[in-house]
Amino acid sequence: MKKVLTLFAILAALVPATATASSVRANDYELTPGDQAAITSATALSRAYIAVAKMVRPAVVNIRVERRVMRDSYNNPFEFFRDIFPGFPNRFSRRMPPRQRTEFGQGSGVIVSGNGYILTNNHVVGEADSIRVVLFDGREVPAELIGSDPNTDVAVIKIDADNLFVAKVGDSELVEVGEMVMAIGNPFGLDSAVTTGIVSASGRSGMNIVEIEDFIQTDAAINPGNSGGPLVNLRGEVIGINTAILSPLRNAQGIGFAIPVNMAKTVMESLIAHKRVTVAYLGVETQPLEPGMEEYYGLKSTRGALIRSVTKDSPGDKAGLKREDIVVRWGRREIIDDQQLRNLVTMTPPGEPVEVEVIREGQSVLLEVTMIPSTDEVLVRGRGDRFLQGLGIQITEITPELLDRIGYEADAEGVLVTAVEPNSPAHRLGLMVGSIILNVAGKDVRSPEELFLAISEIGPRSVFDIVWRNGMYLRRARIRGM
Repeated sequence: MKKVLTLFAILAALVPATATASSVRANDYELTPGDQAAITSATALSRAYIAVAKMVRPAVVNIRVERRVMRDSYNNPFEFFRDIFPGFPNRFSRRMPPRQRTEFGQGSGVIVSGNGYILTNNHVVGEADSIRVVLFDGREVPAELIGSDPNTDVAVIKIDADNLFVAKVGDSELVEVGEMVMAIGNPFGLDSAVTTGIVSASGRSGMNIVEIEDFIQTDAAINPGNSGGPLVNLRGEVIGINTAILSPLRNAQGIGFAIPVNMAKTVMESLIAHKRVTVAYLGVETQPLEPGMEEYYGLKSTRGALIRSVTKDSPGDKAGLKREDIVVRWGRREIIDDQQLRNLVTMTPPGEPVEVEVIREGQSVLLEVTMIPSTDEVLVRGRGDRFLQGLGIQITEITPELLDRIGYEADAEGVLVTAVEPNSPAHRLGLMVGSIILNVAGKDVRSPEELFLAISEIGPRSVFDIVWRNGMYLRRARIRGM
């Protein structure tokens, strides 16, 4: 018996050792100097991202908004079908008066000054009745809407709080394609989330997201809730305000857009000073260069903007711009097409001189242009101006002199907008000083009286179309009668 127990003990001791030896394989790979260098470099990049997050995240806020809206209500389900199908029997019930309901939303923002100014998006706070901001340290404070601009999707809010972290604002003109960036915000309500990527493109326009487009494109993941948060470089500088994604599913697809921070700063300063955006006026009409035109004008490509006409005594005229000049550079930016030029002109601060390069008769010519506020040219105070309370606009009759000053065709018809009330229905639709209203509810309007008459004939809750022009762009929107 003793011998059996001894043999069993020996076997028990050998089995684990044998199993271990058969299941473990020694890794004899040794890191090469190149491997060590790569790991060191990657670790340094990781530390850079960590440093940027630590610098900027405390300045990023969660914005929570409430909006009170009127919605049609029904005292039984059949009434809903009657609205969709007019022939549905009407004997069951009647529509009840509209009821007020509260809608909730959220987005992001970034603190850019020690006195509490926060940059965010118009589509986050522009129509809010109540705004609250949750700071990085957990404090929740009310915010005041200073102003918003639907044409750029920039908005400014302000909070009254102490010990605020402030983000450093960079220069978006220095952004390069391929540059590493970080997007910070609150996607789907998740606080202070960080995503990384590169700058995929700059100067993106023609996306039909907003009226004035000059986007930085990035592949850093941007999701609903990121709107209004900062896009930052590896120096921890804000270079853009995240605003939109390109995806039919409304989720991150590696194509996101940010408003260049230089544009956002210009809008912010105007909103703080004037409660509205002061648009610059140049006084030229441009068009794109069509394929084949480059050879005629002695160019190597169709990049640039062709000047079709120059208004007499305008800033462009005084600077020496001429018909058939090709604008190829505005300040530090090379011009891709006429739309980009219009965007850059519009967002250039009035009074700030800009060096402009044009091609004239095959030769490069440098000029210096100083713009003036378009309101100085368009806004006409005094008799003839009428205020339309329902839309929140001031209007006047069009005259040849006004058309010449704002660069429209001499035979343009409609009603000229000379002032827009902040946060009014017209402001939210995108009407601006210098817009020309052409049609209301299917009726052409050629005078303030015709516009008033068209509005007065619309029921208080009827939905109607309004058509107007902003510069060369024809715009259309649906609005509920006041």
